[in-house]
Amino acid sequence: MERSFSKNDYKSRNGIKLLPILTLFGVIFLSGFIFLVLSTDNFDFLARPYLVPWVILAGIVFTVPAGFLWYKGKFQIYHPLVFPVAFYFLPTCFLGGTILILGMHEPYFMSFVQDQEYTLPLALVIVMLGFVGLAAGFFIPMAGTFGQKISRYLPEWKWDDDYIIFPGSFLLLLGFFNNVVAFLLGIIGFQKADEINRFDGLIFFTTLFWLQGSFMLWTAVFRRNRWDFKSVSVVFILIATSLIKAVFAGNRGGLLTVFVLVLLSYVFAGREIKFKQGAILATIMVTLVVVGMIYGTTFRTVKGSEEQIGASRYIENISLTFDTIGSRDPLKVLEQSLRNLTERLEAVSSLAVVVSRYEELKPYEESYGIDNNIYKDTVTFLVPRIIWKDKPVASEPRKYSELYFDYGENSFTIMPMGDLLRNFGMIGVPLGMILLGFIIRIFYSALIENQSFSYWRSVLFFMIIPSISYESFYGSILPNLVKSGLITMMGIIATQLLIKKVSRKLQ
Repeated sequence: MERSFSKNDYKSRNGIKLLPILTLFGVIFLSGFIFLVLSTDNFDFLARPYLVPWVILAGIVFTVPAGFLWYKGKFQIYHPLVFPVAFYFLPTCFLGGTILILGMHEPYFMSFVQDQEYTLPLALVIVMLGFVGLAAGFFIPMAGTFGQKISRYLPEWKWDDDYIIFPGSFLLLLGFFNNVVAFLLGIIGFQKADEINRFDGLIFFTTLFWLQGSFMLWTAVFRRNRWDFKSVSVVFILIATSLIKAVFAGNRGGLLTVFVLVLLSYVFAGREIKFKQGAILATIMVTLVVVGMIYGTTFRTVKGSEEQIGASRYIENISLTFDTIGSRDPLKVLEQSLRNLTERLEAVSSLAVVVSRYEELKPYEESYGIDNNIYKDTVTFLVPRIIWKDKPVASEPRKYSELYFDYGENSFTIMPMGDLLRNFGMIGVPLGMILLGFIIRIFYSALIENQSFSYWRSVLFFMIIPSISYESFYGSILPNLVKSGLITMMGIIATQLLIKKVSRKLQ
């Protein structure tokens, strides 16, 4: 039997009850920080005291839309103006700015930032300007109206929770198999293929079937709300594939990605996160972040480079990574992981490099193939590499890192705001983010806002909106949205066909 939901099912559920508590802690933190500033004459203990008001202002700007949504009864952790704040802007800019203030992170590329007392605050202002543009674009009434009109023409597919298990498992295993293929070809994992082949992009996006299937299965488990053999078996498969993927990815955020997946599935399933659950989830999240930092950093040190190697050698590096972690002093491992965490969180300095150097380096961008990347990637992404084998990739992180940071073996943060600044100057930052906010609102209104629960709409929204990267290029956002959406729709159509087939057999 299908579960029934009211028309305002998404609207009435807050899904999370922690905002008043977080607000209280935020007020206490800011009050204490302001009191410290006003009552202290000597700021020698601060590396960059001039950043204090700008970091506080950034924290306020980022949280205002969430507070407004809470007041209106529309706060959701997956809301397009809440999710990126909780999982990106506050950690990287507010906490990251605090890390800079305290001098806990001093990257080598700070020497590229001219007039730091001017450029670092300006970098924060540019982020705030972009975020305000994102919120302004989202709240344009025309976007909501357009999304509602689209919603009326979308199919009303009703999927039973028990019927989801089979197609969800099929998508998960198909995606997992594609992950194995992509790993063997050097497309994913801590390795880099020597050249881009025609089918690499297609293979990469088919790996997203695993994410789609995982979301559907976790949501079904939480909505069924009973721990029978079926649920236990599904959770076992989900955890096993998630851990294997995280281990082979060799990065620091693999476990956090899984945590976010489970959290969003839990909320989409209609479950509420109360104080006790929130405390447990916060503890789990911090643990996974620290464990991920320890494993990812150690694995990269053991492997040494992103050179593509055979599967057997790659597995040997994984085994050696666990041996290395086990043989080290736990306190030193924890200290190193926390140091790496502060480096990973702080993104203001990376953006400041762009702010400081984009005008002087603009004449050299063409020789690196990254000039006008937003225009190039937007007009060429619909042409598949199968047809255009030598299609250029203008939003290339390694080329960008080589030019701006004199080090092409890493992918440094640029943010959509920094990419817009490089391409169009200061005026491009708010205008580009307004356009992005407008597009996101259309999706949100068409798939989620003021609607009853729908598996296929929820999974489509999850795959294309929360997956937007706010640390990468603006030029890659629209191509990734379209490609992810197309792959997800393929999975949704396959699910609908399989459910119809299963339901006929059971009738």
